[in-house]
Amino acid sequence: IDYSLLSTDRPHNFVTNFVYQTPSFTQNWSRFLINDWQLSGVYRWTSGRPFGVGFNIPGIGATNLTGTDTPNARVVLTCDPGRGWSGDPYRMFDTSCFAPPQPGSDGAESARFFMRNPPINNLDFSMSKVFAFPRNMRFEFRVDMFNALNKTQFTGINATPNFASLTDRTITNLPYDAQGNLVRPNGFGAISAVAPARTLQLVTRFTF
Repeated sequence: IDYSLLSTDRPHNFVTNFVYQTPSFTQNWSRFLINDWQLSGVYRWTSGRPFGVGFNIPGIGATNLTGTDTPNARVVLTCDPGRGWSGDPYRMFDTSCFAPPQPGSDGAESARFFMRNPPINNLDFSMSKVFAFPRNMRFEFRVDMFNALNKTQFTGINATPNFASLTDRTITNLPYDAQGNLVRPNGFGAISAVAPARTLQLVTRFTF
């Protein structure tokens, strides 16, 4: 029942890097500031890691469902919940497709992993220039930008539904209430972690 993909499986992994030396745009006094900048970066697009869905039932543990601590039962799939991520950070998959397991379980109600986290789509970019001075003195100025495109990178999803009871499949920790109001931003099916936004780093070095 544990036969599945590894939690680190990434079927698509595209990584490329580049270095570009700008040409000499001018020969007058401004060449000291404008010419000879170096642009470099690393771009990465990677599939999200697989994840499964746990469950929580008040007062019910593994021994109540399978008769032993190992293996535990797994959440019951009642329909296709989707790929595991979407553009809505509060509804990354169909949360209506899950039901609580029942006593007598053999731990095979669902697969170990059946959805994926959002992909990584990231560009790290750097711009640098070396200013030469007499007597072999050099001044280097560099700007590094991490997540240069400032894309929102979702890194975690709440994948644990809290069922009302063993016989009541109502999920009590959904992001939205019955009226459609967002009451639990980190509820079941919502994003629980986000990577940092664009970060800039300035580096200077004087060599003499």
